[in-house]
Amino acid sequence: MGEEAHLGRLALSIPGGSIGPRAAAHLLGRIGFGPRPGQVQEVLSRGLEKHALEQLEPAGDPELEARLAPFATLGWSIQQVLAAEDADRRSTARVLGEFFSAKLVRVAHAKNQLQEVLTDFWFNHFNVNVRDGFLRSSTPAYERDAIRPRALGRFRDLLGASAEHPAMLYYLDNYLSTVAITVGGRKRGGINENYGRELLELHTLGNDAGYDQQDVVDSARCFTGWGIENPRRSGAFVFRPQAHDRGAKSVYGLSLPAGGGKEDGDRLLDHLASQPATARRISSRLVQRFVADDPPAALVERCAGTFLRSDGDIGEVMKTILGSAEFWAEAFGPGKAKTPLELVGSAVRAVDAEVSNGRGLEGALEAMGMPAYSAVPPTGYTNRGVDWLNPSSQLAKINFGLDLATGVVPGVRVGATFGDDPRRVAEAFAAQILGGRVMASTLDTAARVGPGSRPSAPERAVALMLASPDFQVR
Repeated sequence: MGEEAHLGRLALSIPGGSIGPRAAAHLLGRIGFGPRPGQVQEVLSRGLEKHALEQLEPAGDPELEARLAPFATLGWSIQQVLAAEDADRRSTARVLGEFFSAKLVRVAHAKNQLQEVLTDFWFNHFNVNVRDGFLRSSTPAYERDAIRPRALGRFRDLLGASAEHPAMLYYLDNYLSTVAITVGGRKRGGINENYGRELLELHTLGNDAGYDQQDVVDSARCFTGWGIENPRRSGAFVFRPQAHDRGAKSVYGLSLPAGGGKEDGDRLLDHLASQPATARRISSRLVQRFVADDPPAALVERCAGTFLRSDGDIGEVMKTILGSAEFWAEAFGPGKAKTPLELVGSAVRAVDAEVSNGRGLEGALEAMGMPAYSAVPPTGYTNRGVDWLNPSSQLAKINFGLDLATGVVPGVRVGATFGDDPRRVAEAFAAQILGGRVMASTLDTAARVGPGSRPSAPERAVALMLASPDFQVR
């Protein structure tokens, strides 16, 4: 039996140990990008459940908004971005630079850390590649308008916002998908199956749900006519009735009569969002992100049950995860390897850094193989930590730790020192950031750091802690 703590609508079952620094560091590292110095004790004094509930119901964050205020292009519509690019091609670099910087400022400074984690998770689930043509202009609006506002809402709303957004319509070529017509004996147009296929395989049911090729074809037919109004000027969603396949359709048990319009796609999204297979797939993906690379089957089933009972309420599914013994058991296990984004985010938070822009951090992510918003395949970046363990990425992580500790990462100012003596630096880092979860060999290695001026012994001790196996997992 584990120790349980209760507050309001959430109960945390913590097996194998007491409610202490290790559990607090675990919570901060799983539903956020890790603790800042002093935050472990702060969360313990306020209560783990209270912190978790506040993250599940995020309030305003005026300090973050003030940090983001200099990035004026964040609020631009697609049309505004296109107009600026038409006037000056250099504006693309400004828009994307501010977009990338805002992500990393949020990771470092946002009070609502779970919202940032889930925004990243859902963007990855409904992936588009920012480096692909029109997506350079539309991806910032895609995250801002489709993903971020719904990260803790209903899955159906998130699914629909993604389906209609011009970024997704372009990325999976659905804006090209039309009913085939014959003019002068020549066939023109025709369906493009990309979105119809990925909707079933990746966004909802999963490839083991038992649908067939005809389901894929009819899924694509449901979204014919969903397009983009002038991708060079407007970039807005438009439904073109004349391009829609008005024939009868049947997809995974849903029958749609002939004569339909845009509602064919809307009804299919309703249907898919309510399927047990979708509940299991989404639950498995969330459990993989927040609990373990190999999701515990029993927890996935409980989360799927919550998903179906709550009409796909993501916040309710997260409560099931956070209240589970499986989640808390990970606090006393070997840990889950961090992705490059998690490593970079947790490192800048660990040294209490002030991030003014993301140029240096984006360079580090690129060196580790995870440039922001740039996964090429529709599957996005893998959620499995073990998939990021490779020699080149590890070397980049070690180099980043040294650069960060010595204050040479552009756009980042380190705030924490942890002391003057290398061993005490390591012990303070372990207590404040790792919740005491550290191997003796790590402390011994830090204690052997010799004197030096550039980098100093304390800086090298911090760099060793950032590169240590203890910090590489969450």
